[in-house]
Amino acid sequence: MREKNVNRLQSVSIEAGMVLAATYTGGNTMRVDLSDVARRLEAFAPLESRREFRRAAVADFGWGVEWPCGASLDSDRLLEMALEQQGQVANVDFRRWQDRHQLSLTDAAKAIGLTRRTVSQYRTGARPVPRTVTLACKGWETEQGRPKRGRVKETGDSTRSVR
Repeated sequence: MREKNVNRLQSVSIEAGMVLAATYTGGNTMRVDLSDVARRLEAFAPLESRREFRRAAVADFGWGVEWPCGASLDSDRLLEMALEQQGQVANVDFRRWQDRHQLSLTDAAKAIGLTRRTVSQYRTGARPVPRTVTLACKGWETEQGRPKRGRVKETGDSTRSVR
């Protein structure tokens, strides 16, 4: 059975400007500035009103945050935005690698030789992802894409591996 990578919101609060402080069920609080999103995306434009922005609420049992105007963000995207704004792009890349390959915390740990706890810390941004881990993820992807070894049989204008 695969365990889920849970990033559910416990609470949200408003800080100066258009900063949303999102506290996750694990106790980690991430701050994300939504001013750029409100300026660029029409669906978020109503949030430029301080009155509307202050009405943020946890939605869908912690899976997202929403506003009465209809704007919403899921908890994972909110976390990725916060990590990007903190300059932790490697953590965002790590999360996307894990999600792209549908790896649980345990499976990701086994794939690149880490502990489950370390994978969780990289995923949530609690620890920065070292370059060696980024390279290990790329190497793992390369190995997964490599055809299985075996005899090669000619089939018309292409070749394929035969076991």
